[in-house]
Amino acid sequence: MTASLLEGLNPEQQRAVLHPGGPLLILAGAGTGKTRTITRRVAHLVQARGVAANAVLAITFTNKAARELRSRIAQWVPDTRMWIGTFHATCARMLRVQPEPVGRTRDFTILDEEDRRRLLKNLVQEANWDPAVVRPQAVGQLISGWKRRRMGPEAAAGDAALYSFAEERAARLYAKYQRAVDAQDALDFDDLLLKGLELVEWDARGPGRWARQFQHVLVDEYQDTNEPQYLFVKALSAATGNITVCGDPDQSIYRWRGADIRNILQFDRDFPGAAVIRLERNYRSVGNVLKAAQAVIRHNRSRAEKDLVTQREDGPLLQLVEAPDEELEALEVASAVSRWIREGTPAREIAVFYRTNACSRALEAAFTRRQVPYQVVGGLSFFERREIKDLLAYGRLAVNPRDDVAVERVLNVPPRGIGDSTVQRLRAWAAEFEQPLLELMRREPQREALGTRAAKAVASFLALAQQLRERVDSAEIALRTVLDRTGYRRYAEALGDTEDVDRGENIDELLAFAAEYDARQGGGLRGFLEEVALLTDQDRWDEAAQRVSLMTVHTAKGLEFDRVAVIGLEEGLFPHARALEDPDGLEEERRLFYVALTRARLELLLARSRLRFRTGAPGPQAASRFLDEIPPELVEGAGRGELAAWGEQAPVERVREAKPAMAWNGYSSNDRVRHKYFGVGTVLRVLGLGVNQRVVVRFQDDGSERQLLVAYAPMEKLA
Repeated sequence: MTASLLEGLNPEQQRAVLHPGGPLLILAGAGTGKTRTITRRVAHLVQARGVAANAVLAITFTNKAARELRSRIAQWVPDTRMWIGTFHATCARMLRVQPEPVGRTRDFTILDEEDRRRLLKNLVQEANWDPAVVRPQAVGQLISGWKRRRMGPEAAAGDAALYSFAEERAARLYAKYQRAVDAQDALDFDDLLLKGLELVEWDARGPGRWARQFQHVLVDEYQDTNEPQYLFVKALSAATGNITVCGDPDQSIYRWRGADIRNILQFDRDFPGAAVIRLERNYRSVGNVLKAAQAVIRHNRSRAEKDLVTQREDGPLLQLVEAPDEELEALEVASAVSRWIREGTPAREIAVFYRTNACSRALEAAFTRRQVPYQVVGGLSFFERREIKDLLAYGRLAVNPRDDVAVERVLNVPPRGIGDSTVQRLRAWAAEFEQPLLELMRREPQREALGTRAAKAVASFLALAQQLRERVDSAEIALRTVLDRTGYRRYAEALGDTEDVDRGENIDELLAFAAEYDARQGGGLRGFLEEVALLTDQDRWDEAAQRVSLMTVHTAKGLEFDRVAVIGLEEGLFPHARALEDPDGLEEERRLFYVALTRARLELLLARSRLRFRTGAPGPQAASRFLDEIPPELVEGAGRGELAAWGEQAPVERVREAKPAMAWNGYSSNDRVRHKYFGVGTVLRVLGLGVNQRVVVRFQDDGSERQLLVAYAPMEKLA
């Protein structure tokens, strides 16, 4: 059996599969067959080493990756008891089994981003603050950051006092928010990880249930782990030391949500005696794609050196598109995509990537004009639509009667005579009696105080909630009960809305999904709601559809296509302006570009615009520095220095006409300058004109040379 498990694997992959035990780091470059390696390692542990299937825990970062891993492992180990899932799904599954140590019940609700915003908006209004000033979304982001650093409300208050008044107010809301979440028997996405970590740390101090359960822990995409995730797998594997992690520092692109590249770069320090195996044989991309990607990523310092090689042909040279404005850039890309399709590439094997979602507008218009079928991955998703959120809220209150967020969402949906003033009175009473809304509404004196009409409507709502509570064994039956009892379908179809959607069709699709879940998992509204809550943009992507995929590079992580176009390659956009003055941020932007390049199997097109509407007014754009880092011999029609010259050219006439010339302080070689972050330096050379002007400066503190865009750099000329 071992011989068949190793069939088709290269020597490095075989070593990883056969690793006897203890910590193992698999440094797997893009397209080097890491999923195959992990799959065979799990199969080897179960079949050749005799490890029980449910004693192996495999963690990935996306549901798509988890499904693929589960499917491949099933070919070798047909055992559904195996633990395979994302960090969030794994923690949720463990907490359903043993919620008591972290202060929850097995019926806890998972709050999504919109639920969190709704709850925070209520808290902002209760504090008599203006939601337009104290924005719930911004407060939620601050709270999420504190949670990722394992800072509770008290620690956050001390931290916020060092910064701005806005952060102080956010910290005050954090305490109220967490009390509300706890009272509702709920967890937000950050809590899932924190409570999962709390559970395994509690377990390690005594019972040892989970330490005994998992004899081997495997983690994919380890470069994207944040602190709670790192501590979670470290605690789970502490007893046995059997931890295998797989990842690529060059593809670490989630620093903005807490990912710490040091987790993978310092693995051998955290796990002494760790074996390190490098997978460097790329099976995905042709030679020119790989050479371009390697040339770019070598400019980073925070990485583990590896040399990707491919046995494939060089393939076509990279194409460059330089357009006068973003509309023409989109049309050029749409024309190239149309040509690829005519030449035989299926539309589903083509993707266009961009740095931010705002870039999709011009693309959608151009693809429509060129009659190219497309799908936007990551826009308003199916499960974020109003009618879907409403029906799922009914399901949530059936499973968890303490879920006030769900109750408030549907208490008067469809309208049943419970107005805003009534809701405010109910909320005030609930706070006074320290009871969930649903429980408070069962108090007869409070119902009678609402008046006859409102009291009758509340009683009807309570009856519906009880009826749903009796139908939680089937997701489909519970949702059909809502529709039958409330007339919600008629209400949804009659909604006046500018969205071009068929709400009735969406409702039917939700019912079909619920029926499919009942058949696949044996039924259950609780499990169905959890699966829906943990879906991501990739899970909503129809990879079989014959449409070109438009998506951000972050969404594209883990995917691959025959032909790829990357647009918006300009300073301030890609790399993003926020990263330009932060060396760590700039390196992450370069890793993001590397990820974009390595998604392509056969062909790459890179595009930039000289003029882009960034803030409502057109402005000239300088070419991305990443284009300068691609060797000219890999680019079609590029001569010596031609790529670098992109940043030196004056704006085209069209740009001059669109916006009057702006006055800039000119720089010359040997000028002395002071930079806000890098200190005093000397200008070595000047590139470009006007708003495109860049300067190369050597700074005296560390001797570094940096290329800076004058329009963005916080720098002044010294006398």
